[in-house]
Amino acid sequence: MPESGQRVPEDSQTYREFARLYDLARRLRPTAVDRWNRELYATSDLGGFDQASGAIGIHEQLLREGLTRHPAARPQLQAAALATVLDRGTRAGMAVNAPGEANAVQTTESRGLHSGVASVRAANDFEAFTELAGYEGLAFDGQQHSGAYAAANGLIEQASGPRVDRRELIGRLSQGPAVMHFDQLAEAVVRNRLQEVAPAEGRDREAVRRELIGTMLHPRWDSLAQRSPEAGRQVAEEIGRALNAKVEELRRTHPWTDREGAEDGARQQGVEQTAPQPEKRTEPSGELAAARFLSGVAPAAGAAGQGSALGDGSRAAAARAAGAARGASVRRDGSVPGAPRGSGGRG
Repeated sequence: MPESGQRVPEDSQTYREFARLYDLARRLRPTAVDRWNRELYATSDLGGFDQASGAIGIHEQLLREGLTRHPAARPQLQAAALATVLDRGTRAGMAVNAPGEANAVQTTESRGLHSGVASVRAANDFEAFTELAGYEGLAFDGQQHSGAYAAANGLIEQASGPRVDRRELIGRLSQGPAVMHFDQLAEAVVRNRLQEVAPAEGRDREAVRRELIGTMLHPRWDSLAQRSPEAGRQVAEEIGRALNAKVEELRRTHPWTDREGAEDGARQQGVEQTAPQPEKRTEPSGELAAARFLSGVAPAAGAAGQGSALGDGSRAAAARAAGAARGASVRRDGSVPGAPRGSGGRG
């Protein structure tokens, strides 16, 4: 925590109320992780969640005047304080890293989206949380919204749909890990907008999500927590245009597995069983073809046009076989079976 932070005693009323609200926030959206180390600090700045130590800091005025149900309390401060508890609970309730995940985003963009996801969760669950906590009649007016909130909220709206709706998506994002938020959003886009043409689960689908993630990595993500909602909305709009274009591109160029190549390979195998070719060439596997498509790499030299070459070879082989059959069927006297004797072979 910052040097300006003053630790709140655990036997104080302020600490006990925060701990009660923190537990309620976790009960509202349970997660498998709880990284709060039970240290609470009253800070002169906005505070936050210390990823290294697990300590939580909240602005002193919000702690002292907001976390109380006293009738004389200021509703606006109460609302801001409860929204802050939800924010801190969301950050502390998820892991950050995801070792071994190919689509993990280990950059500052991930940190900015993490902040935005916590803010969106706080706004989304605010009404249910305040009722559960016994703070009746509070309204969250959105004045505390940051650019990170606006950008994350816009991206969640773009990714939501009939198969993964907004509430379900927020629940998944709240589970974390933080470095997988972009991948979770990309999977929602696949299910809601590309499910009919998307590959099944596996490396092909992972590669499709990676294509979509590339459109979401805006360079201003890291600074949005300190910027206005308008800046965040602008970022969301720019991401939305790039995301829509990528979705349309993927729709036009599906399928991601090389079905035509697989069919050509099956036809080639059938021809070779009856008429082996002197030089056998095989099509690239579906996985290799998909990887080439998704990475923009052109097929290997000679891959294109193999189907027509196989067709010409099969027709030539059939012609030779037919000629041999006719030659073997001529009688010793030169006649052809099925023709009157004495007429075959003589002019």
